Amino acid sequence: MKSTILLIAFALSFTFGYAQAPTDSLTTTENPNQAEGTITLAELFANKTNYANKKVVIRGEVKKYNSKIMGKNWIHIQDGTEYMGENDLTITSQMEVKTGDVVTMEGKITLDKDFGSGYFYKIIMEEGKIME
Repeated sequence: MKSTILLIAFALSFTFGYAQAPTDSLTTTENPNQAEGTITLAELFANKTNYANKKVVIRGEVKKYNSKIMGKNWIHIQDGTEYMGENDLTITSQMEVKTGDVVTMEGKITLDKDFGSGYFYKIIMEEGKIME
């Protein structure tokens, strides 16, 4: 029974794109490609309450992109850092990108955002804009 539940949870995590390689509280905070004036995802996840309702600038590679869902583009970026297994930030934006693009995004950090229908984010960047 327990293995069946784990198998279903594992399958669902891949279906919705949330699967990550398991880590044992591995924290990587160094990003050799970090641009001046940006923070790393590890720093954001480790200190999320400090950044709540504030604008931040983050640079990373687009790993997933879904356009025009609920009137927004949904961008997932990673920068090579992680904090306790968290390494992917979801960004809502009107900007268009492609998977594989490296972008510097500025936007407001929101905690515990519930869009309904099972779309709940512990942390999300909203109204993201690409910085030149």
